[in-house]
Amino acid sequence: MAETKETKPTVNIRPKPGQTELNWREWLLLLGIIVVAVVICTYGGRAVIRGFAAAPVTPTATPTRVRPTVTLAVSPTPAPPAATPTPNLPTAIDKGVYVSVVDAVNFRQEASTTGQIIRTLGAGEVLQVIDGPVAANDRTWWKLRDPNGVEGWAAQDFLAPTAPPQ
Repeated sequence: MAETKETKPTVNIRPKPGQTELNWREWLLLLGIIVVAVVICTYGGRAVIRGFAAAPVTPTATPTRVRPTVTLAVSPTPAPPAATPTPNLPTAIDKGVYVSVVDAVNFRQEASTTGQIIRTLGAGEVLQVIDGPVAANDRTWWKLRDPNGVEGWAAQDFLAPTAPPQ
């Protein structure tokens, strides 16, 4: 017997250029289907979005705020508080009057520019006049007592009458 060779069918896995398994009509049909799908998705998606955007609004009741009417009642005007009496300020320096130091001045042992200085009185200090006046060295001197009880002399040019300390 003679041997016959069996031939196996050949399968082209890759078509050669210009060769496809689809002919041009099939390609045209496939392209048409893709175009229709894109159009449906585009317009259908827009319709869905419009449906969400134009969802019916559920009416809700808006509470009405009721504001009470205020009626002002007439009340008597209270009398102003009684004025605190202002002490009569002395116009001149004299015994028993309080004085304020206008400008720094030396507080001395004697009524003289040569008297020993006890200390220098600062502007604004308040002292009580206990004696005077005494004229010396072309000045008028007053004997004063400070809040600590220290006594000394100061020239009138640096003193002004004031109210007693509170």
